[in-house]
Amino acid sequence: MLRFFGILLTTTCIVACSHGGGDREQTESSGVSLFLGKLQVPLLDSISVHVSAAGMADIHVSKNSFGDNIKIEGIPLGENRKFAVKVYADSGKLVQNGEVTANLNSNQTTTIPILLKALAGFLRLEIPLGLSTNTEVHSGILLLDSLVFKMQIENGKGIFNTGALPLNQIFALKLELKNIKGEIIFTGQKQISLSSILQTETMQLQSTRSSVILELEASFNGPAQILAVLPLSVSRKPENYGDLFFTELFIDPKTNGDNFEYMEIYNATIDTLELSHCKIAQSRSSTGATQRLYMPDDLILQPMEFLILGRDSVENADFNYQSFVLQNSKQNLGFFCDSLVIDSLYYSENTDNPFPMARGKAMQLPLANFANRTLGSSWCFGSSPRQDASCQ
Repeated sequence: MLRFFGILLTTTCIVACSHGGGDREQTESSGVSLFLGKLQVPLLDSISVHVSAAGMADIHVSKNSFGDNIKIEGIPLGENRKFAVKVYADSGKLVQNGEVTANLNSNQTTTIPILLKALAGFLRLEIPLGLSTNTEVHSGILLLDSLVFKMQIENGKGIFNTGALPLNQIFALKLELKNIKGEIIFTGQKQISLSSILQTETMQLQSTRSSVILELEASFNGPAQILAVLPLSVSRKPENYGDLFFTELFIDPKTNGDNFEYMEIYNATIDTLELSHCKIAQSRSSTGATQRLYMPDDLILQPMEFLILGRDSVENADFNYQSFVLQNSKQNLGFFCDSLVIDSLYYSENTDNPFPMARGKAMQLPLANFANRTLGSSWCFGSSPRQDASCQ
């Protein structure tokens, strides 16, 4: 698990500069901004930067809270300035470090990457339990040797997050899922090493019903990820109201109108949903005209996953359509499979149930509000593609 910091070395004159003589080494210094980019380290505590070179006093900067950069001023200009970065997490454990040497010259801007080496890893385990499915799972524990982690249930998922774990060490992993009576209904075990989780692996969990596939996947932007699929899971067509529902709508873009509209839907079950014979239909209240958008036969939606539908202009859309147009106000929108209504929504800004609607802004539904998704107050402004809503 390696990460890069993009370091933008911006050399400026910080103190009074002498251009006609005198000791320039003592009067010129630089302001260096270290842009951290997307730093995703669970349980992150702080980042420290140590700057050193021959003939200069060491400079040390540490920050516990920060945005997208750390700024260091007063570094003397010259050659072979060494920048050492250390990342701490999980109550002060050193989890990543790296260093780079750069020359700081007057009136020069340089971007230099620092390769950060992982010294520890994190494990995150997610179990889709479904927002509309009763799996009987009420609690669970994850055991890594003598370490014990309890499961948290959030928006239809059972989630385990470990603390910092050493790399290149083999752990005996054991998973136990329990019902409301505390009885173990799913269990399994396997030996793993975080440094070896570089491709998908499988693990069989024993139960009285079937087996569970445990998929391990490396993530370079965060912890190693485990996805557990319960044996109750099947591949099927949506058949119940709420099996999937709309979670984000961009109905009135600022630019190029309809070309940047999109819709996002979410699979609230533990099953893989086959969307053949399904369609999205909308009626315009002003004319009564109805548009229909038919799903392709090979389109599927994995458990607890999002799907984005939009025009070719919509970046990273999972399915592109051409002629479907969302109305900017007073819209009936429904998702149908065969003759079954799977989700329905009426949005408007001028009724007793107003939705957050404005030009150039998407509206989204936090998963915690799924049971009240027909209420405009359950929605908010914001855009969080393929993620739970992050209201703005």
